[in-house]
Amino acid sequence: MGNNNVQAALQMADNAARQVTSSYQEWTAFLSTAGRLYKYPFPEQLMIYTQRPEATACAEWDFWNQRMRRYIRRGSKGIVLLDTSRGRPALRYVFDVADTSRKDEKGLNPNLWQYREEHRDAVTAALESRFEVSGADGLAEQLEQIAAQLANEYWTDHQYDILHIVDGSFLEEYDEFNIGAAFRNAAAVSIAYTLLSRCGLEPETHFQHEDFLSIFDFNTRNAVTALGMAVSQSSEQVLRQIERTVKQYERTKGAERSTEHEERADLHPGGGLPVSQRGPAGTAGYSRGHTAPQSGGTPSSAGPRPPARK
Repeated sequence: MGNNNVQAALQMADNAARQVTSSYQEWTAFLSTAGRLYKYPFPEQLMIYTQRPEATACAEWDFWNQRMRRYIRRGSKGIVLLDTSRGRPALRYVFDVADTSRKDEKGLNPNLWQYREEHRDAVTAALESRFEVSGADGLAEQLEQIAAQLANEYWTDHQYDILHIVDGSFLEEYDEFNIGAAFRNAAAVSIAYTLLSRCGLEPETHFQHEDFLSIFDFNTRNAVTALGMAVSQSSEQVLRQIERTVKQYERTKGAERSTEHEERADLHPGGGLPVSQRGPAGTAGYSRGHTAPQSGGTPSSAGPRPPARK
């Protein structure tokens, strides 16, 4: 029974790899899912997309149950992944956050970052420092340039291996120069689409169907995997940097708001002493004519939620 399940999962992975580059719509839909699940490698991104394309944050049962204090809802179906770390393929299962609920008031929600316009200066500066690509023309343009840069670097580092997996694909008809051109074009536009999608920058307004024509040459499992690995690994570098920057920005802003609130709460609106500072007789040390502040002011900002794996 177990062996049959493994064989079924292997067949699912093979079919998914052959189908995912069959159309512009299919490939870009996958890229949107991959952008949300950028901490997973390409083969697992593809398996999750095939079974739950709308997934936003996936983890194994133990993580949800023990780390996040969330339970898996009855009737939820695990997402099958293939584990090849021990040589022979084996199955493991993850669940999307939508399959879970908090056990109690201590249950945690995944800390999923969201890019907003107020983050732009911090994010473009961080990316410029990391990748040496200017953000002067805006984040979308910067991400496209970074994508092209990473696609070129990936081809330079892996071209020997890629040239040996084109058999049976449409790439087989090309010479080495044109295989390289097709790979770099497909990788660059795919990385850029993934980054823009994860940042909520409406990639469909930046790209057209014609921009993705080169992906149709990747029509075998080996060729798709080579392209997918480039997109996954390159996108992860950029999105982890954006994640760190956005979360640091939010932590700093939360601390500033908390400090500002404490400073306001420490001074009576009429100029009197703090409520906690008492006079000799144990009464509040306010000058005559002042009354103590009433409760109900704005509470200090909550700190950031503990991070959850995506």
